[in-house]
Amino acid sequence: MGKKMSALLCLAMLAGLAVGCGDKSGAAENKTVVSILYMSSFPELEELVESTYSDIDLQCEIMPYSTEQLRRLRKGNGPDLVITSQPSSAEMRQYLADISDTGASSAYDGTIMKQMMLEGKSYLLPLPGEYSGYIVNETLLEQADLPLPTNNQELVSTLEKLKELGLGVGEDDTNFAIQSAYFSDLGMFYLGYMVPDFLGKMEGVKWLADYRNKVSTIAESWGNMFDLTDSLIEKGLLDKEALGGQRNSIRSRQRMGEGTLVAVFGNSTLFSQCQEENKTAVTEGKAPNYSYRMLPFLSDEGNEPWLIFSPSAYIGVNADASEEKQEAGKRVLELLSTQEGQDAVMEDMKMGVSCLKNYESDGAYIPAGVDEYVESGYIYNVNFPDKIIEYMGSSAQKMMADKMTKEEVLQAVDQYYYEGSETVDYNLSVVGVMEKDLLLQNFNVRREETELGNFLADCVAEVTGAPIAVVNGGSIRSSLYAGEIYGDDLEALFPFDNQIVIMEMDGQTLWDMLDNSVSNCSDEFPGGRFLQVSGLRYTFDSSKPAGDRLCEVTLPDGTAIDKKEKYQIALNNYMTGTVGYSEGNGDGYTMLNWYDSTLPKGSVVLVEETNLTYRDALELYFDKHEDKAAGVELDGRIADLALEQ
Repeated sequence: MGKKMSALLCLAMLAGLAVGCGDKSGAAENKTVVSILYMSSFPELEELVESTYSDIDLQCEIMPYSTEQLRRLRKGNGPDLVITSQPSSAEMRQYLADISDTGASSAYDGTIMKQMMLEGKSYLLPLPGEYSGYIVNETLLEQADLPLPTNNQELVSTLEKLKELGLGVGEDDTNFAIQSAYFSDLGMFYLGYMVPDFLGKMEGVKWLADYRNKVSTIAESWGNMFDLTDSLIEKGLLDKEALGGQRNSIRSRQRMGEGTLVAVFGNSTLFSQCQEENKTAVTEGKAPNYSYRMLPFLSDEGNEPWLIFSPSAYIGVNADASEEKQEAGKRVLELLSTQEGQDAVMEDMKMGVSCLKNYESDGAYIPAGVDEYVESGYIYNVNFPDKIIEYMGSSAQKMMADKMTKEEVLQAVDQYYYEGSETVDYNLSVVGVMEKDLLLQNFNVRREETELGNFLADCVAEVTGAPIAVVNGGSIRSSLYAGEIYGDDLEALFPFDNQIVIMEMDGQTLWDMLDNSVSNCSDEFPGGRFLQVSGLRYTFDSSKPAGDRLCEVTLPDGTAIDKKEKYQIALNNYMTGTVGYSEGNGDGYTMLNWYDSTLPKGSVVLVEETNLTYRDALELYFDKHEDKAAGVELDGRIADLALEQ
């Protein structure tokens, strides 16, 4: 941890369309393809790499679920360049190549590189980093004649007063949020809360040194970690269910841009996104012009406030890649480790604090309010071992969902670090066998028929006995790979606890459901409402406007559905309003509403609450077919006419 920024300059995730570093099937055969799997594309870096190296073809697959990369690495088919939100000693040893012999390994701040070294070797390089703190709509505070808060009590009090005045409040009646549902973001919030009154003081410095040596524990010193969120939730300022994964994440950037959120814990990128959202809202007449400021983490004990800084992610070379690909990957890293390379990736990632030595910054991505803390030296350089922060966030989310107590969270984080992630992370009970890989790639389950979607929908139909079953693509978060399937695989595939229900509806409602399903499947980041189906076939045209895309719906034998006939369909209760439809919950399936009392009911009747999750359905299916490996094929259930032209 350095107190001056000069010493400081010394990823997070998770359902994608191949864009930017996209599919280039026409690439020259003599080029070495170097693949990346990440939550966003790298068009500027791609252009720089391919204009510099005529023999390298850089390709990126968008994958918002960070766990999927690790699962692919375990199966031996990971990307050539590996990006991780937080370094892990076990993963470095197992999956990454030593890059100590490259010039890139010595191009970065020594303090940051030292904390990532393993047995004297370098495996990862830091991507440009971000400041994190509270992004505040200071215009709303000015309207209420309130000063910026200087401690946590004032922060809560300010939010309360603004809520009483009806300023910065959304339809969920809250006005504060934490950036996203990614575990690393939630973990970073709790880490940051501990900085001013503990980690930023000498006792905290000593504690962290001891923790890295596995002498001290989080359980003994972090008991007050939840004080602020407890207070915010108690006063109705923060949505506990959203943090617990029981509802969609708060749409922070949109709400900040429209003025229906006062403050959000987030990073430099989110700060810029809030500004852009506000510009759009102003242009569309949805909001006045707002001014934003980033505030640091505040003290409960009169100590100086601190902002926190960490690399957005880390990048290395897959040790399992061919020698040719490894050498090409190292050349990409060397180019990345130049002024031009940093400029390109910073433009791609829209963030702007390079860890490169002697990098010349124009400050384009530095949020308002940060400068004074940089100048005073109150910037905390995150320096935690392995994936502690990410695991802290995942455990805290379970606490928000009432699956763990506070004490259990603290003890679980210590166990994770002391005993090793392998003993904590994975449910290795064998539940079944697959005969082939069923892959989640490029958001395919959100825009087209897939083998994975067919298999899952067929499982739900068979287990429930429903003649028709649908599975929304957004609920599918991982691939299924050939060989033994473990409990952990099912948890990664379906992380949510939504229950399967059987609903009866007429053909018109069925049509409307499928029409909603295809309404945003052609977007760059398609929504999760797209339905994988069993017992149905449907045709649509994604080139047409939303609401006019669905062309035909038939039963498997080709018989067109009768819009006045009744049909029974197995689907999840998320679509039928159990968590409401605000913040994008329910994916717009209001025609199926049964549970949300704030909206009119759809033309549906509840037939059965099965009390089964999608995970349960798969486990029951595998149990029934334990003597035979499961497999499935594409059979023309879903057709997009736009792709056939």
